[in-house]
Amino acid sequence: MKGIRPEVWEESEIIRFSGEIPEVAYWNSIYYLEDDPEGPRLRLNDEEKRLLKRAVIERYLTIILRDLTVANIGKSHYRGLERAMVNWGRLSLFAKREGFSKEAIRQKVLEFLRLFLDELREKDLALEVDRATVEDFIRSLSFNPQALL
Repeated sequence: MKGIRPEVWEESEIIRFSGEIPEVAYWNSIYYLEDDPEGPRLRLNDEEKRLLKRAVIERYLTIILRDLTVANIGKSHYRGLERAMVNWGRLSLFAKREGFSKEAIRQKVLEFLRLFLDELREKDLALEVDRATVEDFIRSLSFNPQALL
């Protein structure tokens, strides 16, 4: 993407590897890039803002995948299915608010969940939440729970 200044690329990477709520990193980056007296005091163009917003979406997807990966169960960084649900809700709202198509994002999260449930069955592992919670998550992805469970 030409037209993206190095300071903006750097901030997009910070967002992409930020903590649990990437929207906070996004707003910190906007402040730093545009208004912080110690920052570069840029006026971001639409392409640069979109890059930062895509970094938020990518970070949310990374977090959701982390919590829908069977190999992570029992590890200190694993937060579980319920946390994946919370982050899907946050991601969904962010995408809608910022004008991103939710369909491709929804399909990715649905595929993460499908693989997670398949691997749990394959390894004969129990879910850490009740069936109703899983069904709610599947419904929030606009999918029929019976098709996955």
